[in-house]
Amino acid sequence: MNYYYDIYLNFQEEYFMFYEWDEKDNLEYIKKIPLYHLETSKIIGMLTKVFKVNNDFLKQIENKTKLKQNKYLNYACLVSDGKNNLALEFQSDGKVINKSSLLLEDELNINEFIYGISVSNIDYEIIKDERIKKESRQEEKIKKVLKLEIEKMYNNKEYSKLKYIYLEWFKEVLDSIDKMYNNMLDKLNSSLTEVEYHIYELIKLSYNNV
Repeated sequence: MNYYYDIYLNFQEEYFMFYEWDEKDNLEYIKKIPLYHLETSKIIGMLTKVFKVNNDFLKQIENKTKLKQNKYLNYACLVSDGKNNLALEFQSDGKVINKSSLLLEDELNINEFIYGISVSNIDYEIIKDERIKKESRQEEKIKKVLKLEIEKMYNNKEYSKLKYIYLEWFKEVLDSIDKMYNNMLDKLNSSLTEVEYHIYELIKLSYNNV
């Protein structure tokens, strides 16, 4: 079995490219992890599908991923086609539970190293398509914060705050609180602009000044 050594991974239910990793993410330092060379079609399937591997493969990788202090991940591995690289973690029934991209330095190292490894075939059963992300992780976070704050102001009847945010956002104030509330929520269904980033910064600033 082939291994890759000394790597940081960011296992999440959703796959994020390394440049979307958040400082609050719990990065895992891996001392040793199994590495497989796969065909590109297999890698693409693993990236875009929720899937399940068989027991034979689970036995191959069981307790082969070493962490600090002689601890182990039960079922994990790296897969690569020489261009695309992916870390996978499985539960005991073979279903993939977490995925991770790799830092750029590790991507480049594996891309060079993988061509010395024979191509393997990992059979898997597709369960469903992965959710296709139309927005970056940052955009999703900003929309979530804005929605929560708007709903909080509305439900707590903090109408003066809501009017202020609406004025900064839409450059007007309406007579109807309900109308302003609904307009703001509707706007969050569209792509973010510089205005929404400005409103987000205003809200963050309001908490810093408390």
